Amino acid sequence: MRPTPLTMILWLCLWHSSPTSAQIQETFWHWQVIDTVQIFCVYDHTTYPTLRSYQFKEHELFCVEVGRNISKYYSLKELEGDSLLHTTSQAKQEYQRRIREAMKVKGGNKTSRLEKMTQIMPGGNLEETYKNYPVQDSMLVHNGWHGQTKYTEAMIPQDWEIQSDTMSILGYACQKATCRWRGRDYTAWFTEEIPISDGPYKFFGLPGLIVSVEDSTGEYGWLLQGIEKPVGKRIYLSQPFNGQRYKPTDRLTELRSQWKSRLDMIKKLNSDAIMLGKEPPENEDPYDLIELDYK
Repeated sequence: MRPTPLTMILWLCLWHSSPTSAQIQETFWHWQVIDTVQIFCVYDHTTYPTLRSYQFKEHELFCVEVGRNISKYYSLKELEGDSLLHTTSQAKQEYQRRIREAMKVKGGNKTSRLEKMTQIMPGGNLEETYKNYPVQDSMLVHNGWHGQTKYTEAMIPQDWEIQSDTMSILGYACQKATCRWRGRDYTAWFTEEIPISDGPYKFFGLPGLIVSVEDSTGEYGWLLQGIEKPVGKRIYLSQPFNGQRYKPTDRLTELRSQWKSRLDMIKKLNSDAIMLGKEPPENEDPYDLIELDYK
C-alpha cells in the first residue's frame, strides 16, 4: 500500500473533526468525553505484515489527540471502519461492499494480492493508547485482538539521548534523539517549535513533539503527516460494541497472547497447505511485536 496522499489526510482530518464524527461517537456509541483536543496530529505508521514472506510495508494513518491533560493514540482507518459497520444500515452496506471488493482481488502473486486487499479493506489496527489516563502518570491500552482486553502501565518516558544532529521535517526544525526501549533501538526527531512532550504510540518525554521515530530494523516507524488545532473537538474513551466490555489483563500477558496468536496462525496456514496437498513454506517466521521484553 502506498502512503495516503496529503489531500486524503486533510479530508480525513476534517471529517474526524466534524459534527458528524462527534455525533457518531456520542449518539450511536455513547462514548465518554474525557478531555478536549488542543492539537490533532496524524502520523503515517509503517510496518510489515505479520508474515516475513510478504515483502512490502503497510501504511496506516494514526492519530494523536493531545488534550489539556490526556492524549489518545488510535488508528484513523479503524475509526472509519467502525463508523461504517456500527452506525446506519446504509453505512453497513458500504462496509460489506468494500469487503466483497477486496475478496475479488485477483492477479499477481500472493503478496501483491494481499497488498491490494489491505488497501481496500475497511478497518485497521485495533490498539489504542491513552496517556495520563485513568490517572496522571499512567497509560491505558485497549486491544481488540483477543476478545477485547485492556491494561494499564506506569507512564515512564523512554531514556532518550539527545544528539546534536538537526534536520527539517514538514518545515519544522527538528533535532535527533536515540534510545533503547523494550528490546529495540529507536531514532526519533522532535521539534521544540511545538513544545508538547508527546508523540505516537507510547513515545514521549522529549522537549517537543516527536515528528518521526523508527526502530533500527526498519520494522516499525511513524512519520508526522499533518497537524491542526481543532475547535471544540473532544477526546473520547472508547468502548467495545454490542454491550461488550474490555477484559482486564496486564501488559506482558497481552503481549505473550499476541505472539502466541502469530505462531498459531502459521501453524494453521501450514496445516491448510498440507490438507490442500501443498508443501508448507519453509522457515515462515512472523515479524516480532513492537515490544520485545515479553520473552
